[in-house]
Formats: sequence, structure tokens, C-alpha cells
Amino acid sequence: MPKNYLAIDYGERRVGIAYASELVGIAFPRETIDLKEKNLWTELERLSKENKITDFILGMPIHPNNHPDSKQKTVEAFATELRQKFPKIELHIQDESYSTQEASAAVRATQRGCPKKTAGCPKTKIDKAAAAIILQRFLEGNF
Repeated sequence: MPKNYLAIDYGERRVGIAYASELVGIAFPRETIDLKEKNLWTELERLSKENKITDFILGMPIHPNNHPDSKQKTVEAFATELRQKFPKIELHIQDESYSTQEASAAVRATQRGCPKKTAGCPKTKIDKAAAAIILQRFLEGNF
């Protein structure tokens, strides 16, 4: 049975989601979950079932000096809860360094009139594009 991956770019306001199948090996931006509008656990349950997810790929902010900051601690706490809520789905941690900047540049390149600064681009598009970048890095590093 081929593996199906769901990447998570976790944020305290929005969570970017991307999908890939082992058969194709290309990450696709899926959606951005606004945590003020939707329950993250309900959405992850839905997406896991719909896509027959076998593995989660969680973007982790990893700093060159290996000193965790508050965001890394927040993501680590989320990872612990994710493992508890989905014990049958394998969890992989992937460095997310600069994924938002890469995603912002990609979105700006495809959005007419999108300013050079991230703040002017649709954040929902940036979040799911960042998740796709995280997932593609994982795929390239493991296949």
C-alpha cells in the first residue's frame, strides 16, 4: 500500500496543509485552516480519512544554534498532542527553515499586484504553499 503524506505548517492562528502520495512524489498545497473558524483536530481527522494518510510531516523551526525558541516549543507541544490523537499515523519532523519566505516569493510571483512584502500577499496561500515546501523537502530527502 503506498504511503500518503499530510504536511502541517503549524501556526497559532493558521495551519497550512499540503498533501503528497508516494506514487507521485510531488507535494501539493491543500488548504489553510483558520483556527478561529475551524477546529484543527476535526479538520485533521477529516483530511486523514479522506486521503488515507499514513504519515504526517510536521514543519519544525530549527535554529542553527539548536537553541529552541518559543515557536519551536509550541510546535513540539503540538507534535506531542498530534502523536496522542493519531497514534496510528507516523509523525516525521522536517526542518521548516525559510519555508515561509520561499512560499511568499512563490505566491508573489503568481499573484498579480501582490506587493514585495509578505503582509500584502494572501496569507492563506502562503501558509499552504509553505506546507508544500516542507513536504517536498521531506520527499526529496527520503526518496
